[in-house]
Amino acid sequence: MFRNAFKNLTVKPGVTISASFFIVIMTGALLLMLPAATVDGNGASLVDAFFTSTSALCVTGLAVQDTAVYFSRFGHIVILVLMQLGGLGIMTSYTFFSIAIGKRILISQQVAMKEVLDTGYGEVKKTVLFIIISTFVIEAVGAVVLAIHWSNEPFGDYVFFSIFHSISAFCNAGFSLFSNSLINYSGDVVVNVTIGLLIVSGGLGFIVLSNLFGYFSLFPKGNKKRRLNLHTKIVLTMTGILIIVGAILFYIFECKNTLDLFSIKDKILVSFFQSITTRTAGFNTVDIGSLTTPTFLFFIFFMFIGGSSGSTAGGIKTGTFFVIVAVVYNMFRGREEVEVFERTIQRRTVQKAVSIATLSLLTILMFCLILLYTEEASFKAVIFEAFSAFGTVGLSAGLSPDLTAIGKVIVSILIFVGRVGPLTLALVLGRDVAEKRILFPEERIVVG
Repeated sequence: MFRNAFKNLTVKPGVTISASFFIVIMTGALLLMLPAATVDGNGASLVDAFFTSTSALCVTGLAVQDTAVYFSRFGHIVILVLMQLGGLGIMTSYTFFSIAIGKRILISQQVAMKEVLDTGYGEVKKTVLFIIISTFVIEAVGAVVLAIHWSNEPFGDYVFFSIFHSISAFCNAGFSLFSNSLINYSGDVVVNVTIGLLIVSGGLGFIVLSNLFGYFSLFPKGNKKRRLNLHTKIVLTMTGILIIVGAILFYIFECKNTLDLFSIKDKILVSFFQSITTRTAGFNTVDIGSLTTPTFLFFIFFMFIGGSSGSTAGGIKTGTFFVIVAVVYNMFRGREEVEVFERTIQRRTVQKAVSIATLSLLTILMFCLILLYTEEASFKAVIFEAFSAFGTVGLSAGLSPDLTAIGKVIVSILIFVGRVGPLTLALVLGRDVAEKRILFPEERIVVG
């Protein structure tokens, strides 16, 4: 009986993904508790190790200890591996290793991959190989550029620093080996552009990268006409709009505050970098705790949106936000169907987008309520930290190091929920969606 129950659970993508993440988180926590993982030789405490492991695997970047000076090189390597696994996705990594050793891909793996990356059952192997190769190529290019640029820096092992930050940027993790993140490089064009491009590449998602690769390929398959699919168009459109709007808002709100002492060139550079990193990556080139209130507000909004589906980023995703905006736009135009780019979005997709946004917002508010009760911190700091945790962003107004033990556990759970996703959790807890054969009579209710 128990064997059959376990077999039924493993073919559900929600259970497979959630269980995989939890197992790796606990493994990472145990490694960080080893004496060799910290500089003082005592190892991290259970709570701190669990928090750091969760933050690294869920590519968040929130830290309760100064990553640069608290953890040893072994600890940094553990965090690096967790970030890479989290960026690729646990199921993607496991599937790749199965392919590498010639092991048959299980049905549970195929179901999970189909759910996460919207790929066909027969294309799982091809999709996984593309993800692995494209990830390593992009990260390698970023690491080489940073290594050349940092070769004369005084912090020692610039090669490891370059690899660490390249992986952290592409995986949208936000962990840094500098105690003040990238504030020392706020005016450095090479660092800002390289890290920024890595973040955007990871945030676009492997579905988009695959489509772009096929679109710009010099050797297209057969005589098929090259085209960008609707998902790619939506992601590129939303990413571009959010980056530009975010940069403009940051420049306006911070021009006389955190940007006051910068040159015009550096003000623009910082504004674009913070716009890029705010939605999911968590690096910062200015002091987040010193931001104006309007900046805090739009940062929260950007963190809630996050990156794109099938990417290393968190949040409700750009596609979800786009669909909700499209619903409102089409409603005002008097259209019953949701139409964009001369295409009609499926009603099921619209329902899923609204459900994800609603469930995500309710989840964050519930955790905010708990944190406001357990932590002696300002309302603004708690709200900002909660949205950052759920969006797996990693930006902090300074609350993370001061969290109580129970606060660290609560934020860790919120990070996990934000990474695994409300929709996946709904698959774990809820029943399968079934087509109803009986339709009840319609009746109008008053809304608004």
